[in-house]
Amino acid sequence: MEELMQLSHQLAIAAANNIDTTPELLTELATHQDIKIRQAIAGNPNTPIDVLFQLAEEFPIEFIKNPILPLLQLENTNFYTTIPYRVVLNILASEDAPEEWLIAFATTGYYDYLLVIVQNPQTSKQVLQLVAENQYCSDYIRRLIEMHVNIAQEMPSGWQEYADHKLQDILDSIASRFYNTGELGCNSYNNVKGEYYQFTFWLLGIGPKLQLAKASEYVREAIAKFSDTPPEYLRELLSLKIKITTIIEVAKNKNTPVECLIELVNHNSRVVREAAMRNPSLPRSIVNNFFQERCLVTNPHTVVEKLRELCTSRWSFIRARVAKHPNLELSDLEKLARSPEWRIRVAVASHPRADMHILKHLTQDKSILVRRAVALNSQTPQASLEKLSRDRHVYVRANVAKNPHTPSEILLLLYQEQDRRILQNLALNPATPQELRAQLQLQHIQSKSNYIYLWLRLFSAPYNYPGIEIKELPSQEQYDIAASAITPIPQLLELIKIVPDDIYWEAVHNIWQQVVCNPDVSAELLLQILDIRSVDIYAAVASHPHISDEICYKIANTKFRDLSGYRLRLLMLQNPNISLDFIEKSLFDITSEVRQTALIKYQEKFAHNHHQSFFLAYNAAISEQTPIETLIELAKHKSVLIREAVAQNSRLVAAYSDFVKARNCLKRLAQDKNQSVRLAVANNINTPIPILEILAKNYQYTPGIYTRYQRHHNRKEHKIFVVAVKKLIQIAPEIASKYLVQYIEPNCRTIDSIPFRLAILQNFPVPSEYFLQRLKTLYLFTWYERYLIAQNPQTSTEIVQILVKDSNRVVRAAAKARLNEKS
Repeated sequence: MEELMQLSHQLAIAAANNIDTTPELLTELATHQDIKIRQAIAGNPNTPIDVLFQLAEEFPIEFIKNPILPLLQLENTNFYTTIPYRVVLNILASEDAPEEWLIAFATTGYYDYLLVIVQNPQTSKQVLQLVAENQYCSDYIRRLIEMHVNIAQEMPSGWQEYADHKLQDILDSIASRFYNTGELGCNSYNNVKGEYYQFTFWLLGIGPKLQLAKASEYVREAIAKFSDTPPEYLRELLSLKIKITTIIEVAKNKNTPVECLIELVNHNSRVVREAAMRNPSLPRSIVNNFFQERCLVTNPHTVVEKLRELCTSRWSFIRARVAKHPNLELSDLEKLARSPEWRIRVAVASHPRADMHILKHLTQDKSILVRRAVALNSQTPQASLEKLSRDRHVYVRANVAKNPHTPSEILLLLYQEQDRRILQNLALNPATPQELRAQLQLQHIQSKSNYIYLWLRLFSAPYNYPGIEIKELPSQEQYDIAASAITPIPQLLELIKIVPDDIYWEAVHNIWQQVVCNPDVSAELLLQILDIRSVDIYAAVASHPHISDEICYKIANTKFRDLSGYRLRLLMLQNPNISLDFIEKSLFDITSEVRQTALIKYQEKFAHNHHQSFFLAYNAAISEQTPIETLIELAKHKSVLIREAVAQNSRLVAAYSDFVKARNCLKRLAQDKNQSVRLAVANNINTPIPILEILAKNYQYTPGIYTRYQRHHNRKEHKIFVVAVKKLIQIAPEIASKYLVQYIEPNCRTIDSIPFRLAILQNFPVPSEYFLQRLKTLYLFTWYERYLIAQNPQTSTEIVQILVKDSNRVVRAAAKARLNEKS
């Protein structure tokens, strides 16, 4: 059989070299596993052209030496343009690239072709000159030509000072944001993958300290979202000008300092305020204090003395709400009108009891929102309206046009502007002359119905795409009922079914504050309240003293789009009235934070009774005295908490090298179906290198992993990868480098990731096999990256020998010096 196979192999080699072999047989042999057979077919003139193109990428020299090529060029003068892109690159990068090929492609408009030509050490001065004269030649390519060994000759001395100076300039220019792309060899600004890499470098602790002030919004949001972000980073983020989505993530993060959460409760954005309120790290006493004050400022019967006390509240929302209260006296409004807070001045400008002196003063306010409020106030004097009708902001003038107390002569002057926003308000204003108003209504007012969608408000409401039409305009009375702290919750529950969105949200916030402030709300009414599709309502009920098991399971089983369900379960576990049954079930929760909180709560309940079956198993799992056989059995326990405890037990890890069963048990835990168990293995300070490698191998990059539309599964896998690789960096950098090379791929280079890429190339031994697989594309690394590879004392001799032949005089000099040191 062996003789027959050998004969068959010899026949295949003979057929591959025979110019009389049929194209069909050559096509079949082109996929042969023997490299010599494929190589012979690449040089066979009888091989079909499409097969030649496929083999040319692997065997560029055999392809260009194939006798059929000159004939093909005679048949088709544009033959060069038919050759696949990658084939051309491989040929141009080859040391045996024909001069006529280099000349032909040196005059093309393809940047990549020019880049590979100038980095070929065999490229002649004539070809380099052609590239330099090409209109598509970039500054970076010109720099490469200037440093080409055939132009500048060898560099026997001064190369290290030159390169180190250039590297420092590159790092300084990136840090200052004033960079020359001709020096960097990179025109690519941050993209999703590049920013993800930058974030990963920060997690791994590689490279320079991340400057949040200069980081992209993607990286900032990823840091804000990361569950283990140190508090000082979250505090620094809030000191910067960041997007609202990033602020929301800071408000959600459990590591955000309490003083920052208090600041966020004062934020202008309702979404930010509510996210901070729901954060389990914000003490419930602070939340209760806020809502106690909110109850007072929304109660129409609150006396003026108490309102004056609330003017100094720590909450800007409360202070602004005080300024709206109908019981304030004129003297109070006069003081508030001079407040440095624009929200308070807006409330005063809208107040029905504000007199002409206050309104005249606020007419000159620097805030457009204040002037808009003055323009709408029915008490605003004519002189002020006339002044506001000439305001530089159109929205102020539009509000003057909307005010039913604006004199007709001012309205007619505003009409002459012919601005759509002003004309629409004039059409609705009863003070507009009747004939003009009728004309404007025909032109600018379209019958537009107001619809509400109950299925978006109530869980019990059936899905109804068209919605329910509201035919009557909302009244001030409805708004007052929705906002009043004395409106009963059942009445508010009925009101939210019939009012537009602005009144609906006012009613929801009223229910929220009543649940927080009133400990006597019954469990039955709380269940009714949970029909409202609002995570804030659920957060309030989760902390209520009348919480029942039925309420707990309803909250736990309700899914919200922002994945905030686990935070609600954490809030319930902080409730001192939670039942033991719910705590026990929470020990098996899908979220690690909930399980850990439930465990602490469970231990508090059974502080003097550790004979419960769960406690016995858990205590055995964490004890270093537990026999190995017992730990191996506990590693199969249905409780994730117990498997996590076994994974962190130092005794099991210590037995790894001596006991096969312990080794298999740790491998099984490293491949556990639950990510928290795998993370516990990674976090064990004594986890062996082979196990860390198992954990590192399981992760593959997924775009968008830390954006708002990420999958939680991938985030957890990424966290395991980071912990495992970070450990490997500390104890086995040569092994860690196998998992870091994915971050130095040339096609992933962005300007902001360059410092981190350089840190990897400078400090880690990049595996030889990585470069050996990329010999044909080594030119894609910038000259200064290749220089660092040559300078790295851990780079293999094989790679250094390749860099000795580099086109760049600095890289060649560094490689020669390194080779001399090794010999």
